[in-house]
Amino acid sequence: MFNPNVIKMNHVLSGDQGDARVAQKKYIIVHESGNDKDTKYADMLSNEVTFMHNNYSSAYTTHFVGYMDTSNEAQIYQIGTPGYVSWGALSANPYAPVQIEFARVYQNDRAKFKQAYHLYIEAIRYYAGLYEIPLKLDEAGNGVKSHQWITNNYGGDHQDPYAYFASMGISKSQFKHDVENGIDEVVQDTKVNRTTITIQNGPKSGIAGWTLEGKIIPGSNSKLVNGSSWLSNGLKKINGLPMYKIANDEYIPKKYTDQAGIVTINGVGGISSVTSTGEKNIGSESKFQDLTQWKTTDKLYQIAGRYYFKVATDEYIDAFYTIGGGNK
Repeated sequence: MFNPNVIKMNHVLSGDQGDARVAQKKYIIVHESGNDKDTKYADMLSNEVTFMHNNYSSAYTTHFVGYMDTSNEAQIYQIGTPGYVSWGALSANPYAPVQIEFARVYQNDRAKFKQAYHLYIEAIRYYAGLYEIPLKLDEAGNGVKSHQWITNNYGGDHQDPYAYFASMGISKSQFKHDVENGIDEVVQDTKVNRTTITIQNGPKSGIAGWTLEGKIIPGSNSKLVNGSSWLSNGLKKINGLPMYKIANDEYIPKKYTDQAGIVTINGVGGISSVTSTGEKNIGSESKFQDLTQWKTTDKLYQIAGRYYFKVATDEYIDAFYTIGGGNK
């Protein structure tokens, strides 16, 4: 099951970078980097993502998947904004709300490749479902399209991802099966827990819980440890910081959770942003779609009596409509 909360958000293009056009919901376009240097140096995924971010004016996709050796795990990074046009497939770009790139793994390690490939397949299937795009690969009409299919139908010279995948034991027919059915035909559970936050990056001794009055709850750190998950009943501003309510008069700082530095939209039909004066940004609900993630400074702003997070210049998201914010 793909969990969008695992997406790394530290290389996302800012609001004035990249294409501002909303993409038509026709294709999920899938790529493979074609860079053999990725196999010769550890953690080249980080270099690939950084390069793409810094050179987005030439080409970029919404996501990049690969394996990070220093973290011993497969990872996915967001670069462009899902739902909007990205620049990875020439004249087919306007028809793809998501384009996903795959980085070759260090030393062509098959175990690491398998982990990254699983994450890649899960992300493809997740976003196809999110944008109601058929889970069929390289067939006529809407669906998931390889870069090879794009070349054959729109022009260009790229043939990815098939050659590299074949070298790692994944044939065209296997890739098609996995995209359309999931790996090992496991039924994908797409249910998302919208009210749970997880503590992370806190001290080993645990983090402190706080009262609404801004006082530390003695001994609370013994249970509020990294990796523990808590049901949140909304956000409050305490001692100047956004904090999640996890019990009666007990709150934990957002900066020590899996939502630190980001907001995850929690509104099935998408939500609208507002300006600093509370005016609705017309059409923004197509941008701020359910479960998309946005960078924020983790500062609450009060607008028209409600709390908001700032996600771009004069664009604010109602804290209630974020994961852990209270909307169920």
